[in-house]
Amino acid sequence: MAQTLKPEIASRILSAAEHVFAECGYEKATMAAIAERAGLSTGNAYRYFAGKDALFDALISDDFAAELLKLVRQRVESLARAPSLTALDAAAQADAEALLRFFCAQRLRVITLLDRAAGSRHAGFPERFIQSLLGPTRARLKADLGAARLPDTVETVLHSVFRNTVQSLVHILAAYADEAKIREAFAAFWSYQLAGLAGFTRWVNHDSDR
Repeated sequence: MAQTLKPEIASRILSAAEHVFAECGYEKATMAAIAERAGLSTGNAYRYFAGKDALFDALISDDFAAELLKLVRQRVESLARAPSLTALDAAAQADAEALLRFFCAQRLRVITLLDRAAGSRHAGFPERFIQSLLGPTRARLKADLGAARLPDTVETVLHSVFRNTVQSLVHILAAYADEAKIREAFAAFWSYQLAGLAGFTRWVNHDSDR
């Protein structure tokens, strides 16, 4: 007689997989390591999930990836509309809070998706994330300049800045599990980054006038 699968066991396996993927990355994660983390035999883990692909897809679905990109775009678009990057209006603050809540609630999955999904079907997500940051920023700068395109040097610097942003997000989320610490670290990081972007925007606008 077939044994009944228990929801609490499936939940334990998913929780274990969430930690293993965030710690080891998709490519190095194994069902054996996930089962050990869950306190189960590897065979028992396979009774619940066909393999690490099934676990990865259960944890990091297309909807999850789309939700993160949506929150990021909202955050950056509100920044692009804000009168000042160093004195944000209520809309920009609300979008920042929504993104931060998502980071805190889904910390391990965000780490995996942004930095440890190589070899999975979401391997290209970091670049999609960067493009979500670049799009509204590029549009704001082009509007300020009244230009159809930005200089190559500006594009290069922006891409470098936002690639480093991804690394910083992952570093903060990997360093802290405590929400208060995550919030404190992001407050410091965003203060630094927004001041830098404000200065860069002034430089771009000033340089175009020369």
